[in-house]
Amino acid sequence: MKSNKAIIITIVVIAMAAVTIVITWLGANLPNTEENGYIEEDYMYQEQPPEEEAYFAYDEDEDIDEAREDKMNEIEVIEEEYLEEEALEEYEFIPIFTMEPLPDHIIAQITGVTFHDNTPFGYDFLTYLTVTHVNFNGESVIGHLIVAAEIGTEVLEIFQEIYEAAFPIHSIRLIDYFGASDYESMAANNSHAFNFRYIAGTNVISRHGFGMAIDINPIQNPYYRHGVIWPAAGEPYLDRSYIRPGMIIPGDAVYTAFIGRGWIWGGNWTSPRDYHHFERRN
Repeated sequence: MKSNKAIIITIVVIAMAAVTIVITWLGANLPNTEENGYIEEDYMYQEQPPEEEAYFAYDEDEDIDEAREDKMNEIEVIEEEYLEEEALEEYEFIPIFTMEPLPDHIIAQITGVTFHDNTPFGYDFLTYLTVTHVNFNGESVIGHLIVAAEIGTEVLEIFQEIYEAAFPIHSIRLIDYFGASDYESMAANNSHAFNFRYIAGTNVISRHGFGMAIDINPIQNPYYRHGVIWPAAGEPYLDRSYIRPGMIIPGDAVYTAFIGRGWIWGGNWTSPRDYHHFERRN
């Protein structure tokens, strides 16, 4: 019995020694949860980065994503601008020169303004023109005129020649926008045609009243008689030897386009001198 008890005691001692050795080894080799940031879950250890480092790592990734997105947006904008420029380079302006019967909205606009109850003809006597001209900035713009229907095609040809010569015209608008006032239209340097009215101081209908006269750039080509200048801003342009843009000079594109088709120029009159005025008499 003593030998069996001794054997049992020896086994227990050996077992306890083995457990102590195992515990000691585990203490030396298992990671420290407080120092190295390990968390324990179901006896399994999962490594996690320190909280502060994880926060900054997230921000850095987010900044990179935002920078990448901004760069892509910049590229898209550059591509769009490039495509727009390319489209503009390919875009070619097409000048317009058309003639049509007076549209209803134009009839409503001119009635009681430039077209009156005593006008000796109907609306069908006139035609509505859309023309293209070059302004003083060198841009191609659209203008509108009302003239006698019988000369509509001819007037389109005249303004097409003027446009092709790049002669600058400040504006071409119906004088109705100026209350049918010649003075206000001239002061605005506007070019126009039809306006049913009488020649000042007479009972004679003006050629404008028949849609057979056209005024162009009144400031650069003023009216002058007995010291009276219309418009007043045109006074510097009475010196016709000093040629400036927009002035009508014998032999230039405007003069040739009208005179070559039988029109009369007021700049050739002795008195008054009406440099902006062209009219058709037959």
